[in-house]
Amino acid sequence: MEEKKVSTLFEDMRDDVSHYISSSFELGKLEVFEKISLGSAATGYALTVAGIILITLFFILLTLALYLGELLQNLWTGFGIVTALALLVLLTVLLLKKPFKRKITDEVIRFLMEDRDDKKKSNA
Repeated sequence: MEEKKVSTLFEDMRDDVSHYISSSFELGKLEVFEKISLGSAATGYALTVAGIILITLFFILLTLALYLGELLQNLWTGFGIVTALALLVLLTVLLLKKPFKRKITDEVIRFLMEDRDDKKKSNA
């Protein structure tokens, strides 16, 4: 068996380290792509559900306004009450802006860190 020269060993080690670094970079890139695709899918789904909810809410409010207008025998009054209710909900949402944004930020961070926690648990 022939002994390898020190320079050959260093070249092999350099090649191994170089391959390790490029593999680590590729793995990181793939993990980022995975997170982006999962986030995009979740966002697309959330936007679809939100659109359906908005259309449903529109028809519920329209029905309520027509019902109140008929009940009060004045269509304008029914629509005015529903509009006031919608403005009250909007004002409430605007006043709760900080907690709402904080909750969304926490959920995004939890989503992004979720996979790393799973990997740490499986490696332990």
